Amino acid sequence: MTTYTKEIEVRWTDLDANKHVTHIAYASFATHSRVSWMEHLGFSMQKLLASGIHAVLQKEQTEYFREVFLGEKIKVKVYYSGRSIDNTRWKFKHEIYKADGKLAAISTVYGAWLNNVTRKITVAPEEFLNILETVVSPSDFEIIDKR
Repeated sequence: MTTYTKEIEVRWTDLDANKHVTHIAYASFATHSRVSWMEHLGFSMQKLLASGIHAVLQKEQTEYFREVFLGEKIKVKVYYSGRSIDNTRWKFKHEIYKADGKLAAISTVYGAWLNNVTRKITVAPEEFLNILETVVSPSDFEIIDKR
């Protein structure tokens, strides 16, 4: 499995004054789908916290292609698409599709694993890293530099 798909219904609170999905809602769709995917893999946020780490977002970019409106059921495809050589940093890509299958947006996020006690960037548990390596998206996977 290289992708995970989450279906989400667009709610009233996801809209802006133009009556289409607001930019912040796209970020929320991506985050909700990514967290759901991690739980599907056996790594809930609670399990990560219990292991002494959590994920921290460092950069977020969204490209918009089509409007999405109230009541639409969108599909978010999540891809694990990059990591640093030392496994302290990660990249995920989220493709957001309209109900008709047309691409509405792409959200790309970069982040790192943070130690809960030292508050310093660290490596995720080996068990989780091994699972991530089985779901790599080979077409656009990249080794990212430390920042």
